[in-house]
Amino acid sequence: MLNRILTLLLTLTANSSGIAQEIQPSPDQPTAVAKTVEAKTAAIETVAPGSVPESGETQPKAEPITPEQEKAINAFIKARDAWSDTLVEMKSVGIRYSNDEDRSPEAKKEYYKLRDLGRQQMNDVFDRAVDLFLARKGDFESGSLLATMLEYREDLSIYENSLEAAEALLETDLTYPFLYKIAARSAFVEGKFDRVMKHYEAFVKVNGPEKLDKVDNMIVNVLPIYPDLWKRELELCELEAKADDLPRVLIETTRGPITIELFENEAPNTVANFIKLVEDGYYDGADFYQVIDDLLALGGDPVGDGSSTSGKFIPDEHELPNARLFFRGSLVMAKMPNPQDKSNYLPNSASSQFVIALMPLIQLKPSQTVFGRIIDGMEVVATFRRVDPSAKKEKSIQMPPDRIITAKVIRKRDHKYEVKYVQ
Repeated sequence: MLNRILTLLLTLTANSSGIAQEIQPSPDQPTAVAKTVEAKTAAIETVAPGSVPESGETQPKAEPITPEQEKAINAFIKARDAWSDTLVEMKSVGIRYSNDEDRSPEAKKEYYKLRDLGRQQMNDVFDRAVDLFLARKGDFESGSLLATMLEYREDLSIYENSLEAAEALLETDLTYPFLYKIAARSAFVEGKFDRVMKHYEAFVKVNGPEKLDKVDNMIVNVLPIYPDLWKRELELCELEAKADDLPRVLIETTRGPITIELFENEAPNTVANFIKLVEDGYYDGADFYQVIDDLLALGGDPVGDGSSTSGKFIPDEHELPNARLFFRGSLVMAKMPNPQDKSNYLPNSASSQFVIALMPLIQLKPSQTVFGRIIDGMEVVATFRRVDPSAKKEKSIQMPPDRIITAKVIRKRDHKYEVKYVQ
């Protein structure tokens, strides 16, 4: 899917920059850029409204461009070209690395820098495309890019800041199934709860309820109770933002950086344990050995198969009266399953492993401690390579899971963080 976005981007910029070419990732590349330019998308042309593309289909005659529209067009072109330039530079670094011309630490650092810049610029192109499409409904270039990027986002479960674009395209009578799904899911994630069901109802009318995914049924089931829980969470986040003193951890992963804020007020001992493990370097190099679409990313096990612990266990804090609940981006302590009851966990069995929730998990009776949330980098988590140990193994090359490169405490309160363990 990212191949299609890049093919479209490069085609849209081909007339002015001459860079419509294949983008190859290096073997060590943490973010897939592109592997093969698809033949069917290579024929996409940059066409002005009113011109005739190679297919022979006449575009509608253009309306006069207003100053507002011209401003939106120029902003879109500027953002698009900046992203394109970064991808070309990224390709150059990757080729030198692949060919053993430059495998220095500086080259790898430069590649990661370009990767993170490219991700920021991709989001900027998306935002500028939304502005252009809203200013000039039916704009061919921005509409094509938005549709492709929204399909890419839906495929990777990137729901933040996607609702406006999805609804804008749906208003033009496009009926792609993924547009309804990402519109509904984004409305849910963004707290626009009154707009969730209308998109699901439109999807079901065209495609039938059996085509809804598991995550869609989950959203529909929790929708009656979720808004009140989300309102409480936002109120707590607002108070925390005013105090601005919660501990934070920066995790550098093979897909990019993630910043975590820790809920010391509600789970002080769990936070102290996590900080100690981070400062001891325990998580450095640990895999995210289980990543399941719209459910979770599980890590914190240096062995990489879910079997290890730090050797010490901490008391549960999920039963405290002010315990936090599961939301998208929440960090949750993993626990050992109860051998007598696989649907439950052994009490006080949390150690080092943790879960990043990719969607809310609303439980009437929580059984695991929520101790933090991602405040920057949820899009990075969404790109983690999917690993499902329970899935049937295909006879093909298995790519390694994404992992933590380093974890570093970047802020904490001015006191000692002493951990109380289970005796």
